[in-house]
Amino acid sequence: MIRFDNLPPEVMQAMCTPMHLILPSSTASSPATHVKHTGSLYLGSFSAILDPSLLSSHKISALVQVLDAPWLPNLDGNPQYAKVECYQLGILDSSSDETREDLKARLEETVLWIDDRLRRGVNVLVHCQQGVSRSAAIVIAYLMYAQNMTYDSAFELVKRKRACVKPNSGFVRCLQEWEKQSRYNHHLHGGHGDTRPSMRRAKTAPGMMR
Repeated sequence: MIRFDNLPPEVMQAMCTPMHLILPSSTASSPATHVKHTGSLYLGSFSAILDPSLLSSHKISALVQVLDAPWLPNLDGNPQYAKVECYQLGILDSSSDETREDLKARLEETVLWIDDRLRRGVNVLVHCQQGVSRSAAIVIAYLMYAQNMTYDSAFELVKRKRACVKPNSGFVRCLQEWEKQSRYNHHLHGGHGDTRPSMRRAKTAPGMMR
C-alpha cells in the first residue's frame, strides 16, 4: 500500500501523470545502409490504457500489462484498441518469495518481447495499476538486459523519468539476483554465449542518460 502523506510534489505529480517516456525512439543505419527506426518505451499506470486518445497520440501499439486482476478490461474486440497488441504478466505487487520467483521466471521472456517490438519500430507501454512497482521492475529489467546496465543505474534512470517509481523489496531482490546471475554467466563463458542483444541505443540515443 502506498502512503500519500508527505510525498514530495514531484512524486505526487508523477503519480497523477498516466505515463512517462523512458527511452525515446532512435534511428540507426544498418551495414546495408538501410535506415531502421526503433520504437519508444513508456512506463505508466492503469489510467493510461483507459484513454485511447492518449495511446493514439503517442502511437502506442504494444502493451505490457503487469497485473493480476480479474477486473482487467478485455481489449480484444474493442475497435479503439484494434491495432494494440497486449502481453499480460499476472504478477501481484507482493514482496513474498513466491511472487519474486514468479517474476524471475518471466523476466527474460518479457524483456525479449519488449525488445522485439522496439526493434521493429513499435512504441511500447509497460503499465501496472499505479506505474510505481511492478511495471517499473519490468522496465528496469529491460534496461539491464538490453543496455547492459546495473540495477542501480537502471533504477536511477527510470526514477529520473518517472519520479514515483519504487519497486517493492521483493522485486528489488529479484532484479539484483538476476543481475548477479547474468554477470556470473557472462564471466563463466568468458564473454561468449551471452544472448543479450548488443547495446542497440548506445550510438543512436546519446542523450538517454540525461
